[in-house]
Amino acid sequence: MSEVTQKQDKLLQYIRKYIGEHGWAPTIRELAEDFSLSIGAVQDRLAALEAKGLLKRTGEHRGLEPADSPLRVPILGRVGAGLGMIAQEHVEGHAHFKDFLLGTDYLLRVKGDSMIGEGIMEGDLVQVRRQPSADDGDIVVAVVGGEEGVVKRLRRSGRAYQLESANPKYAPIAYDFQVVGKVIGLVRQYGK
Repeated sequence: MSEVTQKQDKLLQYIRKYIGEHGWAPTIRELAEDFSLSIGAVQDRLAALEAKGLLKRTGEHRGLEPADSPLRVPILGRVGAGLGMIAQEHVEGHAHFKDFLLGTDYLLRVKGDSMIGEGIMEGDLVQVRRQPSADDGDIVVAVVGGEEGVVKRLRRSGRAYQLESANPKYAPIAYDFQVVGKVIGLVRQYGK
């Protein structure tokens, strides 16, 4: 493998930093603008990095990935979809895949059956974007009573909001809860 030039290394480090901050890679056009280069010059540097085995390109719009750091999304503990359980803020592992929805901050493994009517089953991983509020009808992750994490649908009820299950055996939660994220996707693993 030939040596990496200073300009190539600077570009590679920038791509790593960008992915870390945004959760996705920059486009070639963004790289050209940020480095005050032509698109052709950026493509040449990317091709050199790829030839040296330091960069993977998928051909997709934001398909750049450093070879030594595949896109990873952390799996943070568990979240209740029943009566609830404590959502622990520790990394249980990482999911390595490229087809996750952009904007995913973390994944939570679902425990319980309160969201089966929405197709969210026990053992599924919900993709969560961290945010302190959501719109009426969104599926959210909320902390109840300061410590119990749940996945529920946020519904307006009069002037207030409540958390609703998608299983009739669970009553709505209309007390002491705080939205901490919005569910933006679902990953289901079969045979585990």
